[in-house]
Amino acid sequence: MSVESTLQWAPPFSIALVTAAVVGIAATALLLRKTAGRPIAPARRRSLLVLRLLTLAVLGLILFNPIRVDETAGPIERPKVVYLLDSSQSMALGKAGTRFDQVVGVIRDRGLSNDPKAGAQVSVFRFGDRLAAVDPASLNPHPATDDSTPRSAPGEALAAAPGASQEPPEPTDSDTRLAASLEGLAGRFDSTPPQAVVVFSDGRARDPERADAIARAYRKMNVPVHVFPVGEEDVGGDVAIVSMVAPTQARKFSEIASQVFVRSFGYAGRGAELKIVALDPSGQPSALLARTPISLQDGLATYTLSFSSGDEDRKIAAVIDPQPGEVSAENNQFTTELSIDHTKIRVLYLEGATETFVANRATGARGANSSTAGEVKGAYSPLLEALTEDPDIECAAVTLLTGASGNVTFFTRADARLRGLPSTASEFFAFDALILSNVPREALGDEQLAWLEDWIGHRGGGLCMAGGPNSFASGRWNESSVAKMLPVELPTVGRDWLDDPVTLRPSNAGRLHPIWHISTDEVKNRDLLKTLPAFQGHNRLGRLKPGAEAVATDGDASPSPLIAAQPFGRGRTMAMLTGVTRRYANDFSLRWGEGDARYYNKFWRNVVYWLTENSSIARRRLLAETDKRLYRPGEPIMVRAHAFDENAAATLGYRVAVSIEPRSASDAASDLSPLRRPSGLPSESAEATAAGGPLLPWGDEFELTRSAADTAYNAKLDIATAKSLPPGVALTQGLRIELTAYEDNTQVDSTAIEVQVLDDPTEQQNPLPDHALLRRIAEQSGGTVLKTADDLSSMLAGLPRIVGPSEIKTVPAWSTWPLLLALLALLTIEWVWRRRLGLA
Repeated sequence: MSVESTLQWAPPFSIALVTAAVVGIAATALLLRKTAGRPIAPARRRSLLVLRLLTLAVLGLILFNPIRVDETAGPIERPKVVYLLDSSQSMALGKAGTRFDQVVGVIRDRGLSNDPKAGAQVSVFRFGDRLAAVDPASLNPHPATDDSTPRSAPGEALAAAPGASQEPPEPTDSDTRLAASLEGLAGRFDSTPPQAVVVFSDGRARDPERADAIARAYRKMNVPVHVFPVGEEDVGGDVAIVSMVAPTQARKFSEIASQVFVRSFGYAGRGAELKIVALDPSGQPSALLARTPISLQDGLATYTLSFSSGDEDRKIAAVIDPQPGEVSAENNQFTTELSIDHTKIRVLYLEGATETFVANRATGARGANSSTAGEVKGAYSPLLEALTEDPDIECAAVTLLTGASGNVTFFTRADARLRGLPSTASEFFAFDALILSNVPREALGDEQLAWLEDWIGHRGGGLCMAGGPNSFASGRWNESSVAKMLPVELPTVGRDWLDDPVTLRPSNAGRLHPIWHISTDEVKNRDLLKTLPAFQGHNRLGRLKPGAEAVATDGDASPSPLIAAQPFGRGRTMAMLTGVTRRYANDFSLRWGEGDARYYNKFWRNVVYWLTENSSIARRRLLAETDKRLYRPGEPIMVRAHAFDENAAATLGYRVAVSIEPRSASDAASDLSPLRRPSGLPSESAEATAAGGPLLPWGDEFELTRSAADTAYNAKLDIATAKSLPPGVALTQGLRIELTAYEDNTQVDSTAIEVQVLDDPTEQQNPLPDHALLRRIAEQSGGTVLKTADDLSSMLAGLPRIVGPSEIKTVPAWSTWPLLLALLALLTIEWVWRRRLGLA
């Protein structure tokens, strides 16, 4: 602080009056001297006279009242500057870094000083769909510590606005309300408005028509709006993969159907390729899983791609190669994770053939009666061993004994001779798939057939019927409910078994079917499918049912299906019209490909994985579903659940609780979900109840309502809209709906459903920058266009500094202890001296 001191005289009387008083005193002294005569000799000593004159001089100095004037320069009021930082989603675009990072980098280059002596006072506000104060320190990557200070440059000082957020802003807002934000900012000015406002933005705004009027209002307030445009103007458009809806968990080798959402602008009619790839640990593509050509169109489009889940956990990504002149390539990929469900798949295999199969104990070689020293097994052995070679598959093989009339008289399991078919629904539903090979209709009773239909249609189980003299119509299945579940029409009467040899020919469409993915080498796989051996007999059935697929045919000019597949309700069914035991498929089971059973084994494992793709719910006691997997803001999510008791009978006797969780941690930007709390449902969370907000907190549990009319549990979850969401709550995200059934306080079962909420915000429909709007705002408000950090520095340095009035402080110069002490000393010496001279 600069202080300037001066000495001034401030006598209590005028100079003329003091002069007259001095003259009068002198005249009076002379008159008294003349009247009284000359003083005696001791009093005329010169030293005593000098002492008296010094005393009179000090008294005269005090009489003239010298004062010291200290003048302190007035305070310099640093100019106020407001930064408006665009935090909308378009600012996340960019080629060499995002637009938002470019802006933050410019602000950091300018420096954010903590020194109050520095120049401008900078307040920072973010804007997008709302205006909010931001602590400028949150933009600095090097916060101050005891031993260091942040990077700084002259001319700028931190000035956090009241209520400023300590969290660094992110470009996540789904809307840009630039004019409204400028208008709201003006309402926050105090009695002294800022000297300047600086807008850092790409200019993409939803309310450009109001910008001119707001800019002119700023000119009237004498507050120029300077603009710092970001984003390349010479670009062609942008293509972004917004989301991919796919299961996060699946069975091995399952066919995954995914929905990919692509938003494009500026490339309408241009061809591109949409791919799904597997990523290695470093995030680089390691395998192509699916691809499809697409024609880009402005706006949001949906595409469906299917791919195999494989046999291990991995990251997958939907990818579109960057287009020429694209705004950003960072959003051309959407990554998610896929984990493999290793829950054992349980297969119930009924085999009606009775021939033996011998495996040599020493060599492991297999064949038909090849060695009396071998291990004798039933006809079920090759298929059983093919399945159980996979540690994730458990197979229970059941053989049938028939009487002379052909009636089934006895069942026995290969691994437990005293056990046969499941005797209860719950035991039956514990399996995922049923294989019927050369088994007549009498093998299953009416009650078991009813279980089978419910198990496949409603619980996602899988059914495969293989050929043989006792299969299909020859086994009288045409008179049962199984006939309507199979993908081919069965003759109404008569036998359909033929002993004629036949060779499988995978159909053109069927080559893409998962059961034919025998080798990972595509060329080798095609060669294997061309060398399928002949089968010694097959069933001759009718036409395919609507919705069914011929996976393999006999290859004739008018081909008949030999393997057909179709979905049935929640489950899947397959008909393999050839026999599969040693008698009918010896070459297929023993020598296809490499002269051993490796490809035969892989074929049957593929069949089981395809059949059981949806069977994870078959053995569950709580089943749940939603009306859709993809939702828009403002739509309701209809949740429906069915519970079953220990006897697999539907029940409403449980308490079914629901909670909502984010699909991934990155989706949980707030403690609140974008779903509204169901009306009338109490909250299990004391914090949520106390808050009383309309949105449902993550993890907050509530109960489903019971619907006795259809023995179901129901809930309606309303999705909020972007305008009704509080700050920080994300709208576009994946949701995980977790349901748990309780009997009293004991958990019976739990399940989860994943859905996607997807918005199409105005902000992302046109990602190109609008610098013309920013230039117009600067021109009409009296501001300038800043292009570099140096331009920002120059503007800040040129802002006027207002100097306040000086502070003046006066102190009597004589009112000091040395002067007063000196006066007292002179008077004392003069008195003592006169006493010694006998004058007093």
